[in-house]
Amino acid sequence: MFTKFSTIKIKLGKLSKKILITSVILSSIALVGCTTNNSTNKENNSSDNQITVQHKLGTTKLNSKPKKIAVLELSFLDSLHNLDIDPVAIADDGESNKVTDVTNGEKIDYVSVGDRKEPNLEELSSMDLDLIIADTSRHSEIYEDLNKIAPTIVLDSIDSSYDEYIENFETIAEIVGKEDVAKAKIEEAEKVLSDVKDKAKDKVSDEEVLTVSPKNDEYTAHTSSSFVGQVLEKAGFVNAIENNDKEVSLSLEQLVEINPDIMVYMREDIDKTIYKEWKDTELYKSLKAIQNGDVYTTIARGPWTQYRGFISINTLTKEIAESIIKNTDTYINSLQALQKTIK
Repeated sequence: MFTKFSTIKIKLGKLSKKILITSVILSSIALVGCTTNNSTNKENNSSDNQITVQHKLGTTKLNSKPKKIAVLELSFLDSLHNLDIDPVAIADDGESNKVTDVTNGEKIDYVSVGDRKEPNLEELSSMDLDLIIADTSRHSEIYEDLNKIAPTIVLDSIDSSYDEYIENFETIAEIVGKEDVAKAKIEEAEKVLSDVKDKAKDKVSDEEVLTVSPKNDEYTAHTSSSFVGQVLEKAGFVNAIENNDKEVSLSLEQLVEINPDIMVYMREDIDKTIYKEWKDTELYKSLKAIQNGDVYTTIARGPWTQYRGFISINTLTKEIAESIIKNTDTYINSLQALQKTIK
């Protein structure tokens, strides 16, 4: 601290001069010491602000909380949106309706950076981004390219389970400094799942449910390890397929061997798939789910097979509560409702 002195003429003896010179030297040393300490404090503060993120392909260091974020999968959009943050760039497959699906109808300002499978690197490099969040399955091969554009973290999305999604959500929340918001959101989701489980226990606790997405020559089923499978278990259902692989392919004979009590089709256009050929066969008609009329289909496949986030949790729990458990409570927000499949 500097003090302002008035100008005073003083006669100094030799001793006084020596004392003055000594004082000046000591003061200079003290000032140098203060300057050094201040510099050290700044360095420490800079180090304190740095964020180190462990992810699937290594470690990424950020010097501060990122503001301009690009997401290359819809589950990462879901995470940020539920932390009250909008990414500036989204790989939306050129379909803005997917974004509004995830944001529950809310329109946000963003730049489309192409397909989730092949994001537009040129567009990304023009945006001066602070962070890119990429998917392990789809973007590992271009990780180095992405990392040259902006600091990049790689997390499981396409192959994530419910538990893995929650871990990713917590990681993203820590990066943007929203841990408290994340904790409240997770508790809210767990409460919804617990409420549905209470309503389901007397109706479907002993029945096995199979979730399938028909293709041109087979059915793709989601297992107990998948996002949908874990959500259903937390909501009180038993998965018909217990498997470490998140998806398995089924022939008609394998479907009959599994013979689920309840079957859910996770796409709306099943008549354009192998289902059209299977539905009139004696094997298909022999299924318990068919005979008991417990076959359902969703209006849109997005929340069931693509989004993997809180919008999916809300949609799945509402649909199964209303259509399978036959509980019409409206405490869960959602976009669609399951419809009984017309046979």
